[in-house]
Amino acid sequence: MCSPYVSVIIAAAGNSSRMGKNVSKQLLDISNNKVIEFSLKAFSNSEYVKEIVISTKKEEVEIISQLKKTYPKLTSIVEGGKVRQESVKKALNVLNKNSEFVAIHDAARPLITTEDIDKIIKLALSCGAVCPVSKVVDTVKIAKDGTITDTINRDTVFLASTPQVFKTDIYKQCVSSLKDTDTFTDDCSLVEKFGHKVKTYVMERDNTKITTPKDFKKVKNALENSTPSIRIGHGYDVHRLATDRDLILGGVKIPHSVGLLGHSDADVLTHAIMDSLLGAASLGDIGKHFPDSDEKYKGISSMKLLFHVKKLLDEHGYKVSNLDATIIAQEPKLSPFIKEMTKNIINVLGVEENQVNVKATTEEKLGFTGEKLGISAHCVSMIYKE
Repeated sequence: MCSPYVSVIIAAAGNSSRMGKNVSKQLLDISNNKVIEFSLKAFSNSEYVKEIVISTKKEEVEIISQLKKTYPKLTSIVEGGKVRQESVKKALNVLNKNSEFVAIHDAARPLITTEDIDKIIKLALSCGAVCPVSKVVDTVKIAKDGTITDTINRDTVFLASTPQVFKTDIYKQCVSSLKDTDTFTDDCSLVEKFGHKVKTYVMERDNTKITTPKDFKKVKNALENSTPSIRIGHGYDVHRLATDRDLILGGVKIPHSVGLLGHSDADVLTHAIMDSLLGAASLGDIGKHFPDSDEKYKGISSMKLLFHVKKLLDEHGYKVSNLDATIIAQEPKLSPFIKEMTKNIINVLGVEENQVNVKATTEEKLGFTGEKLGISAHCVSMIYKE
């Protein structure tokens, strides 16, 4: 089944009067990109979007036309009108005749993501009209002449955002029915006037509109810090096998004739995981945090130490993306215990099942593990800071 033809109109003809700058807010630079480019990227990356039309000021048509080279889906740039409503109407007139849905977006909302765009469009495909909204977190008051007259239930109050998506024919019908005296601050208001129901899509992410210099600073900070700080660590540990010791791996006591020798419970798998996470965060290693010269760690469960490592990551703002660990042992057969090991690690780190992978292998009787002198483990982990 072919996907519907979705057109996008980006309204960029505002005069930016509250910015106090000579340049339009949509042309301001953030990380070597114009503000409008962030929206162009987000819409261009959507598989639903087939064309993008920008409505802008006469003096900026040539500047924005240069963006066609970078964004092939940008098919037209039109000169806007005196008010937003007129600017959108002019863009509407140049849409491809195959357009089935139109998404109308403010150029001054560069925080929109492709993920949200796709979700909004997908919802519109099923209902015909969607408005993204943000929840109101403050108590809402009504006041007259400086005195509060009423308090509104904030659970029923939302702030409208963009892109607002409609069936193209419905939106065109509403526009053609307008009187010259009709004015609307957003496109949903227009569609609502003619009796069409509009569904809401609640935005979880910030979608601030740049109106003032304060807004620009907020959005600039968000965009410049939007890429997570991703770090990768590797951990390795080995322990000798010895009699009169329990074999503990991943917090699981495994029946075996010998166990691992160490100051703690010698859980070689968990030690490799801890070293990997600490290394990724540049926080040293387990010897630094849990020295074998300290009696308080004698015989301690390594799962407790892993929990401490998790707290260290939290304190430094890191979250675990995923980890992949391998146990190297000639004996015993470890596959029956992998699921329980994985579950223990997941519970301590507070992550999902698909973020932890534990596996086991032998070295075909080669080396100290193959000769059953010890067990080793490797772990590669990825952490990130939002």
